[in-house]
Amino acid sequence: MSPSSPTPHLLAQRVVFVLGKGGVGKSVVSAALGLLAAGRGHKVVIAESSGAETMSALFDRGPLGYTPGVLADNLQGISITPSAAVEEYLVRTLRFRLVYEMVFRNRFVEPFMNAVLGLSDLITVGKVMDLEWERVDGSVGPDAEGPLKYDLVVVDSPATGHGLSLLKSPKAMMDVARVGPLHANARMVDQLLSDRERTAVLLVTLAEDMPVSETIEAAAVLRERVDIKLAGVIVNGVTPRLFTTAEQEARWEAVRAEGLALGGEAAAAVRDAERSLRDRARADKHIERLRTELGLPLLELPLLPKRDLDVEALRGLGSFLEPWA
Repeated sequence: MSPSSPTPHLLAQRVVFVLGKGGVGKSVVSAALGLLAAGRGHKVVIAESSGAETMSALFDRGPLGYTPGVLADNLQGISITPSAAVEEYLVRTLRFRLVYEMVFRNRFVEPFMNAVLGLSDLITVGKVMDLEWERVDGSVGPDAEGPLKYDLVVVDSPATGHGLSLLKSPKAMMDVARVGPLHANARMVDQLLSDRERTAVLLVTLAEDMPVSETIEAAAVLRERVDIKLAGVIVNGVTPRLFTTAEQEARWEAVRAEGLALGGEAAAAVRDAERSLRDRARADKHIERLRTELGLPLLELPLLPKRDLDVEALRGLGSFLEPWA
């Protein structure tokens, strides 16, 4: 972390969007962050978008669906299906379900609203806003009163391209719909996204060429077109350093020579160590690029084999996020 980069305090936010290229481990990071916050006594909900059901698999439970369900103590999850979010919003706005059924279920109107106006993207983020607003008694809205149902909303965003579309959707809608309820809703969502005390984006990447380049490009788009706080970068699945002291590193050549001379398992262990050193050296180059080009706080997470991804392993991974809690 560069000296100029303040330490993120993720648990002080109300909403954290976890964003990155597909396959970099966004869902694992979302789950680890959710468990960390829940373990601190915060009431947390993890919101998946586009109808994804990754959390149900990670927490070994049935599908979540559109109604929040329990994942662990103090931790719930919800799978936001765009069609369900649009229906909920429009029925609430139009007041009459019949109007919704007649107009927005029309096979000509629905594709227009989604493709041209990006309605489903806006309403998906609007559902996140509802979760941030929601009270224990079920009331939702800017004027709702009473204890909050959730202290933190963690959004397991879709892959970078679609994730950026979600975050750009409020401004895009305000450009298209200059007046009316859609404009008003988009403005409120945009206010949530731009409020640095409430909302932040946590970028997730691997220490590899394509994910790092995509992360840098995504950060540029967010800075230029969304006006949202970038909390920092998680570099996931990083090979740990083989040497933790200068003395260990200084002795490596002697150990290497002895191992190769012995042959057998000793030589195999040396070759494994050499691969780890090469992997770590490549990772360091990518990490340095991220530090230099983004100037954001950066945190490394170790690789967890998929076979070991149970709740306790996710809790352990959450401990690596403690410095940013």
